[in-house]
Amino acid sequence: MNKNFTNYFSKLLIITCLSLFSACHNNIKIINNNYYNWNHQQQLLLNIKHFKLNGLITYISKQYNISANFYWQQINKNDYKFVLTNQFNTIKLCLNVTNNITKLTINNNIFCYQQSPDVVIKELFNVDVPFKYLNQIILGIINNNQKFTLNKYGYLNKTKLYDSSNIWNIIYSKHKYYYNNMIVLPKYIELSCNDVNIKIKIYNWII
Repeated sequence: MNKNFTNYFSKLLIITCLSLFSACHNNIKIINNNYYNWNHQQQLLLNIKHFKLNGLITYISKQYNISANFYWQQINKNDYKFVLTNQFNTIKLCLNVTNNITKLTINNNIFCYQQSPDVVIKELFNVDVPFKYLNQIILGIINNNQKFTLNKYGYLNKTKLYDSSNIWNIIYSKHKYYYNNMIVLPKYIELSCNDVNIKIKIYNWII
């Protein structure tokens, strides 16, 4: 085989491989080459089908500045229970999403809707919360089209979530993670969109 042709083919192959590698990772900003650690954690997180947690949620907007204790139970991929309580653990609001039915309980009054909880909560209280993606956000799972940044340990630091016409900026605290049987779980998450700022502090996880 012609030597010049061989050299040309080798260079072309190298350039092609580098281009493909770049294209596959164009949504990732990697710090200290920790992509392997990140990829391994994502696989572990994707295997979590149900979980329970409780913590504190703060919602800040032009209209509201409120904090409440909350409880989240992920029953399966699409069904979950979200409960807000006051400092005395009295239930103020309970949201059950099952089989695409949103059941809302307020002051012992039960209301059922054939709409997503995002729409229901927005219409009733003028509050924006991305419930549709909240279980993924809480776990730290990233969709294929999301751009994100890893911290120096290879864990999620920042990302953006595109939800209909809204763009949510999400920040995970750099040094606040729970370590549970090889799985790294977020402890503090902050979401912001337009004038809305949501802070989530997680007290404990049950996996």
